[in-house]
Amino acid sequence: MSILKDMTISAFQKTILDWHKTNRRNMPWRETKDPYKILVSEVMLQQTQVARVIPKYQEFLKAFPTLHALAKAPDKKLLLVWQGLGYWERALALKETAKRIVKKYKGIFPKDTKVLETFPGIGPYTARAVACFAFGKKEAFMDTNIRRVYLHFFSPNRKNVPDKEILPIAQKAMDAILYPNSYDRRNHGISPREWHYALFDYGATVLKDKKINKRSKHYTKQSRFTGSFRSFRTKVMRFLLDQPRQTATKHKLEKLLKTSGSPYASEKIFASLEKDGLIKKKGASYSL
Repeated sequence: MSILKDMTISAFQKTILDWHKTNRRNMPWRETKDPYKILVSEVMLQQTQVARVIPKYQEFLKAFPTLHALAKAPDKKLLLVWQGLGYWERALALKETAKRIVKKYKGIFPKDTKVLETFPGIGPYTARAVACFAFGKKEAFMDTNIRRVYLHFFSPNRKNVPDKEILPIAQKAMDAILYPNSYDRRNHGISPREWHYALFDYGATVLKDKKINKRSKHYTKQSRFTGSFRSFRTKVMRFLLDQPRQTATKHKLEKLLKTSGSPYASEKIFASLEKDGLIKKKGASYSL
């Protein structure tokens, strides 16, 4: 990839920031710098649309307003509140992270992204997003929407583009805003979080063509949910959550899967849920 000229970066910044002045999206997690609340939002937003996350985020924080409250939460209550977001194991990973931070760090969030990555369910993106939005960390990072923006502006005709080629450009663009030097000084003062919000919003609302993402080396097609193995796991979870004590006999669950048209062996579904710590077997029954 050719080295970009300063003016190219400046023009890119102007396009994004001028648009964002009147198109910034308001979301509840953008009104806080609390690392706990930001982590909750980032975990919920993993593979889940914003519109579905907003009400669940508010419900979750009402039930578990602090890191300590989540660390002590019963799994059954946690999963009941999480219902509707899918990918149930995220909830348990979030609780485990809360427990570790409370125990090892006395409830104080680590600011180091490498430390954050050691917690369950937190990868390179989530660690950097939390560090940026909560602590002002000046490190560029990629998600689907941000990647789409850089592919559109800087790699319009290339395929199989790796993030390692995009990230230096992303870092240069952010550094130019934070430290203008020869760049357009009108952009001085934009925080790392506001810059990334602008990229998120532009990628999500202006660049809606999903074909752009197919040019990334890291593109993976999201599998269809209906009829998938995951969909039948969800049926079992929802059925258990609807029971008075979140318990049902194995026979009832097998009947549920059969009438739902599951092509998968019931034992395989139960085993996968047990492995993820979502259900427990007690005699001839399963419970949360």
